[in-house]
Amino acid sequence: MDLPEIDDFTNLLLRDTPLIDVRAPVEFAEGAFPTAVNLPLMNDQERHEVGIHYKEEGQAAAVELGESLVAGERRDRRIAAWRDFAQQHPEGALYCFRGGMRSQISQRWLYDECG
Repeated sequence: MDLPEIDDFTNLLLRDTPLIDVRAPVEFAEGAFPTAVNLPLMNDQERHEVGIHYKEEGQAAAVELGESLVAGERRDRRIAAWRDFAQQHPEGALYCFRGGMRSQISQRWLYDECG
């Protein structure tokens, strides 16, 4: 599945595009785009656990742990929040700042849920 990429960051910011920041709340609190709301893929504790696992076991194991921590109703609630935002702001975008893995996972889950 190829999801659209945003490569015109200037217009994204100049047009005050509504944004979903999927980083953990602690990261969001350190700084975010002015039009962003924090609808995180992982909460602070989940992010902490995944980060430790990443350092000790590597990326694949960390992703596996993250998917087990954010599963079931927890996952459904987060997808519902992203879906509601997207329905209210169809021109919006989703981001995570760093390597892009969290935004890719969030987009995939949202796409799989809503098509």
